Amino acid sequence: MSDDPWSEYRGLLADLLGTDDLAPLLERAELQGVGAGETLLKDSEPTDSMYLVLDGRLEVHVELGEHTIRLGEIASGNWVGEVAYYTHNDAACSTVTALAPSTLLRLRFARYTELIKSQAEVACRLSHLLIAMQVQRLRATVNDPVLDPEGRLLMLGDLSIPIDQQPHRHGGVLDFIRKLAGVR
Repeated sequence: MSDDPWSEYRGLLADLLGTDDLAPLLERAELQGVGAGETLLKDSEPTDSMYLVLDGRLEVHVELGEHTIRLGEIASGNWVGEVAYYTHNDAACSTVTALAPSTLLRLRFARYTELIKSQAEVACRLSHLLIAMQVQRLRATVNDPVLDPEGRLLMLGDLSIPIDQQPHRHGGVLDFIRKLAGVR
């Protein structure tokens, strides 16, 4: 048995980041387990970390007014919580709940900032991975539109809800999408 808590996940991590970049990341990360039904992030509530799913499955949904919109499932190899870091909001923009017992790599925002300052190449590779994942998620949203519980189209979240009915939350995923798209 290995004393390395990451040994079981090194293959996945190397596939995502390459072997040279693992040590600086893992020095700053923690392993975290969550049980089925446990909420990891809560929409609009403070968070100080982003998480990589190492095994298990998570469900993501957002709250829009009185509606809960299920966005989908997050499988092994994907991150959650990163939008809060990049929007400097430090609040989750969705609720993330474990569908099955899951093991996560937890990277606190302060430790990620340390990584950026001390290991620019590693941080650049991780940032590229996170941006590529966001682009893939945006494409999936466009190709598979999100519907509210009454079946109304919510293409790209609340961008298609009439302006007077939009619940406005600064720093959420919709503001992040607007920034990416250059829309105010």
